[in-house]
Amino acid sequence: MSPVVRTWLGFAALGAALIHLAVGVTAPLTLSVLLLGFGVAELGWGIATLAAGRVLVPRVIVGAALIPVFMWGTTVVLGSGLGVTSSQTGLLLYPMAVASLFNIFLAATVAIALRHSPPGLPTPATLGTSVVGTSAVGAATPSGWRFLTGLIVGGFLISALTTPALAATEVGSHAVPHGSHKVTEPTVPNSGGHDAH
Repeated sequence: MSPVVRTWLGFAALGAALIHLAVGVTAPLTLSVLLLGFGVAELGWGIATLAAGRVLVPRVIVGAALIPVFMWGTTVVLGSGLGVTSSQTGLLLYPMAVASLFNIFLAATVAIALRHSPPGLPTPATLGTSVVGTSAVGAATPSGWRFLTGLIVGGFLISALTTPALAATEVGSHAVPHGSHKVTEPTVPNSGGHDAH
C-alpha cells in the first residue's frame, strides 16, 4: 500500500469521525453514545495512522469500520418500517451517507491490502508495501511530487465531501453563515457632546 493511500485512509477516518461526532451530538441518547464512541475511535485511529505512517490494526479496521454503516442501515430500515423519518432519528441522510462512504472506503482498501499481502499475519512492513511487481523500497518511497499531488488531491476530496456533510447536520445549521461574523455595532450613549449644543 502506498504512502498516499495510507494518508487517504487517515483523512477518511478523520472525515468520518467529524461527521459521526457532529451527528452524535444531536441524536437520541442510545444512538448518540454509539456515534460519539465511533467518532472518538475513528479520530484516534486516523491521527495514529497518520502519525505512524502505517495502517494500524488492519484486521480490526476491516470489520470495525463497517459497524457504523450497518448501524445506520438498521436504524433506517427499522425506523422507516415503524414510520419514523430520518430527521426524527437524528441520522440525516446526507451526512450519514458521506460518513458511510468513508467507512466503506476504509474497510475495502484495507481488505484489499490484506488480500494482496504475503501469507501470514501482515506486519507494518508488509502492509506498507505492494507485492505486485514492485520492491518494498520503491513502494515505500514515492517521488516528492507524486506524494505531494496525492496528498493535495486526497485532502481536497475529503474536505469537499466532509464540509457539506457537516453543514447538513443539526450542529452545522447553527454555524455562522460564511461571510458574516455576527459582530454588532457598539452603541455609544449620547453624552451631550457636540450634537447636544
